[in-house]
Amino acid sequence: MPKAWYVKLAQCETGNNTQHRTRSYVSAFGIYRGTWNNWNHTSDRKAHLLTFAQQARAVDRIAYKGHTEGGRYRWPVGLYGWGAIKNNCNGLNDDLCKSNHPSVIKIRRCKR
Repeated sequence: MPKAWYVKLAQCETGNNTQHRTRSYVSAFGIYRGTWNNWNHTSDRKAHLLTFAQQARAVDRIAYKGHTEGGRYRWPVGLYGWGAIKNNCNGLNDDLCKSNHPSVIKIRRCKR
């Protein structure tokens, strides 16, 4: 997805705050700490130190690509764990439905 889509997602989730850290969630994308740790080489305690682009790559691993660490592969889980996408905040799901990217086509949920 284009950078503008990730900016919209971050805006909906945390007000686009790359420093976002709560007891349960980290990053501009409001990723649950346990999920972050399962799909990233960087600890959730250091997520706020990553650039926006690095945090967006975490979204891609969680949603489309999966992640391998220590010889163990974690399957991607899709995009619909983000409430902002489920609720079509800023037209996020509409944008997914317009995408022609093969990874997006496989997992998107569009009304016909």
